Amino acid sequence: MQGITETQDGAEIIENPMIILAQEYAKRLPNPDALTAPNSHTFTGLIKYINKNMAYSRDILADINILNNIWEQYTDLVYTYLQKPTIEEYAILIGVHRDSIYAWMNGEYRNTDYCEKLGSSRPDTIKKWQAECALGRYKGAASGNVGMIFLCKAVDGMVETAPVQVQNSAQQIRSSSELLEDMKKLQGNAIEIHETQ
Repeated sequence: MQGITETQDGAEIIENPMIILAQEYAKRLPNPDALTAPNSHTFTGLIKYINKNMAYSRDILADINILNNIWEQYTDLVYTYLQKPTIEEYAILIGVHRDSIYAWMNGEYRNTDYCEKLGSSRPDTIKKWQAECALGRYKGAASGNVGMIFLCKAVDGMVETAPVQVQNSAQQIRSSSELLEDMKKLQGNAIEIHETQ
């Protein structure tokens, strides 16, 4: 499982505290497999459970480095449970309204801090998170998931295009002698073309 490292003597070191809370939450569920179901509401319940038990202070909002570390832990958890990251779910995790995160992304406020790990400002860091969310939608759409196709259209502005039709007519098929004649005409007979027998 991501976020867990095993030492040489077989002991497990949990690097992501959310993993401990996820394991606690899963033990309480009548059907823990629901956490890995596509678009799981149970997984969103897990995120809410982590928010209640991590008790993040409002001070974390002032530091994009801390927020990015929490994003990394969140995405470890998301991928462990076969889910896709979303800004909306991350907002639940850290206890802010999603519009606050979108306002940061748009540079409306708190845009002066800098994420050292990613080497980017707050808006650019959040755009990287958003790109990771979009990648999850694209992969879902590419697998044929109709819901993800709809999301790609609605959220990312993607459109379907009709395949280009190529006419297969006899006019497109030309003999080598016809091609040679065309070349002679184009070149104005300036270059002598030798036909091989």
